[in-house]
Amino acid sequence: MFVKTIIEDKQHGLITIDPTATIKDVAQMFKREQIGFALVQDENKKLIGTISERDIIHTLSERVDLSDVLVAEVLTINVVTCDISDTLDTVRDIMAAKRTRHVLVMDKTTLVGIVSIGDLVKHSLNECRVDTIEMVDYINGQGYH
Repeated sequence: MFVKTIIEDKQHGLITIDPTATIKDVAQMFKREQIGFALVQDENKKLIGTISERDIIHTLSERVDLSDVLVAEVLTINVVTCDISDTLDTVRDIMAAKRTRHVLVMDKTTLVGIVSIGDLVKHSLNECRVDTIEMVDYINGQGYH
């Protein structure tokens, strides 16, 4: 399976936040949107980095009061990317090597989506379910779907 399949199946768009927002704003947005990762864009909609739950935890370990900490102070600048034509195995390898839970998906130079470790698990489980059903049907003499 390819990354393109995951991007096509995703029902929500790219979530962004301004670098002048506070960490508290990010945490509230993460809770409201039920996510753990967002793109950070400047006023011209240019991608300048990402912010994740991990970034917040790292900041919390260094500072008790996060109310005045800005996204710009803690965002991740060196983002991890993959190509829309990559396989899920390739993306798993990238995540493992880079120790990240989110990878930005590029179509040449255009950002087209984000793949999370949860997305990979969901699609892997679905593939296993389909394989299991097909094997049981084959064993029972019902052929393939």
